[in-house]
Amino acid sequence: MAKLPMPPPEVPRQDSLDGLAPKFRTALEAIIRDVEAEGWQVRVFETIRTNERQEYLYGFGREYDDGRGPVTRSPTATKSWHIYGLAADLVQDDATPWVAPQAFWQAIGKAAEKNGCTWGGTWDILDLPHVQLKKCPTSPSTIHQRLLKEDGVESVWGIVDAL
Repeated sequence: MAKLPMPPPEVPRQDSLDGLAPKFRTALEAIIRDVEAEGWQVRVFETIRTNERQEYLYGFGREYDDGRGPVTRSPTATKSWHIYGLAADLVQDDATPWVAPQAFWQAIGKAAEKNGCTWGGTWDILDLPHVQLKKCPTSPSTIHQRLLKEDGVESVWGIVDAL
């Protein structure tokens, strides 16, 4: 198999809590407090994800690679809860945020569960930094995608009780 080229320039990511669904934002802030109370430093790495960013991440391990392999299974943003303001990626706030001790990831998972969220560390294909509102299925359905397109993100928040 031919070696894939290096990735193109990174598409900017958003790490602000602005624009998150109100109940998810409250839960995320509580998760961060709980993990920090255990002595860990947490950084919000990514919140709302654009379609351009999602497509960039989906290209890893498929169109290009820098050694990390596939990053996401969702080819478009509407198939990930990030674009809906209902998911975030949390990492350890240090020089090697993706290489955190297992105890850090377990603290994220425990805090996520306590605060009404699902943690990607319990999935068949692990996504350790990922947390999303528990009332959201693993991935958005065509109904969620249609609502987003036709009525906006708040209509999706309403059906998953995130307002």
